[in-house]
Amino acid sequence: MQSALVYITLPGERIPLKSLVIGNTIKTNKQDVNITKSLEIETKHAGWFWIDQQKIAICHNPIYYTPEIEDYVIVQVTGKNSEYYFCDLGNGLIYNLNQMDFEGATKKNKPNIQIGQFLYARVIELNHYLKGKLSCINPQSKKEWTTGENLFRELIGGVIVDLPLNFVQSLLSSQTKPELFKEISKHSSFEVCVGKNGRIWIKGNDAVLIINLLKRCAPLQLEQQLNLINKFASQFQQ
Repeated sequence: MQSALVYITLPGERIPLKSLVIGNTIKTNKQDVNITKSLEIETKHAGWFWIDQQKIAICHNPIYYTPEIEDYVIVQVTGKNSEYYFCDLGNGLIYNLNQMDFEGATKKNKPNIQIGQFLYARVIELNHYLKGKLSCINPQSKKEWTTGENLFRELIGGVIVDLPLNFVQSLLSSQTKPELFKEISKHSSFEVCVGKNGRIWIKGNDAVLIINLLKRCAPLQLEQQLNLINKFASQFQQ
């Protein structure tokens, strides 16, 4: 059998489909590549592009988070002025959050977030040369920030942990997230926010146990993760 051909690719590279062996199937993820109108594969991330006689795939295990519009992220306030909070997304990324970008905020009635606090926010603007922008306004909800019930808000209490990006981003998928957290919720009540930048916030009586379980789940397949959670069921406080 012919050995696989492996190339290292960078974001934005284009590989003509015509140059590939006819008859191969393409196994890709829409988050990783685009198929252009000119029938080229355009990569979105650095990774390994490999070809063998059966399939073509682009594989990557991201180490550093690359923001995209509408990403949900957990950020830490590292500074502020009269107009903005300066928020750390991790790996040296600092984005601006306008102090008025909370649902129902006014000049006289707006959150007073202290330096060091964590927020759940969404990315609304990218800028490769200046700071990008965040917002704590949820387009799908009109609950004001004063209720404390808005999805994007200050994260008070709880435990925050940084975990491998590929694991955390898998928790945002339509399949993994419901299954994993649904299984944990059978044993304990908790609040959770998952940031695409690799951070997870858990609040509840079993927050530390849940965080430790998530750490152990990171390298496992879904079925193994569910088995591990059930194995530790007796340690939950209910």
